[in-house]
Amino acid sequence: MKSEIIEKYIVSNNKVMPVSEAMLPSEGSYRIIYEVVRIISGVPLFLEKHMARLEASSRLMNYSIKNISNEIQSNIIMLIKANHSPDKNVKIIVYNLDNPIPDYMIYFIQSSYPTPEEYRMGVHGILLNEERGNPNAKVLNISFKERIASALADSNAYETFLVNKENEITEGSRSNVFFTKNGAVITAPKGNVLMGITRLCIFELCKNLGIEIEEKPIPVSALRNMDGVFITGTSPKILPVRSIDDMVFNSADNPIIKALIKAYDDVVAEYINQRKE
Repeated sequence: MKSEIIEKYIVSNNKVMPVSEAMLPSEGSYRIIYEVVRIISGVPLFLEKHMARLEASSRLMNYSIKNISNEIQSNIIMLIKANHSPDKNVKIIVYNLDNPIPDYMIYFIQSSYPTPEEYRMGVHGILLNEERGNPNAKVLNISFKERIASALADSNAYETFLVNKENEITEGSRSNVFFTKNGAVITAPKGNVLMGITRLCIFELCKNLGIEIEEKPIPVSALRNMDGVFITGTSPKILPVRSIDDMVFNSADNPIIKALIKAYDDVVAEYINQRKE
């Protein structure tokens, strides 16, 4: 876990310290929840929603982080300033959840974002028979991450699309996935997937743009009939998918996907402008 930390300083339990002094929790512990927040122009993007999801993750494990939530938020700003505001992702790890006051660490992590070419052409993905243990909670799962990394490396793909025992596509390994068909947007039911922050924004944007959106199971057999595919997440934002296995989609030129990309970029820009110091 320590290898993912970048920049000079971390924050641990309200204290800024050099990375060399970081004492990370055990990677094998299941009582570790986390969030990843993108920093743009010194602003933690949609921080309030990330903190709400972190609290939701803790509650799914029968705990609560409300007593440290405000402190974590102020510590993120402290971390950004200590490291001179890099435009990268910040990871929040909360552990020892069964303590009266849980411990936490916040640090910058290795961050990669899609290239202009990938936004313009779309990316390649693969299907993988895999299910997240608790799809609604962001719980650290090292073995899951290792299996996904191996599959991506073997196929030279950008993302893996998880397929459950019913042979339905639920989500990406690090993203939510949406499909377009006959002018509508389709995605898996919320009970089966991680409730991504960008995913929630897609529902709001579809409502504002008058685009029908439906939550329903997506069987693998229905893939070839889809008009377009896109994924959403903290790092990719909204990213078209050009192919899944041997199936090809004209997602980058799909009018619905293009409209959502523009609308989302406008929301991000407005959020940042309102919160710049």
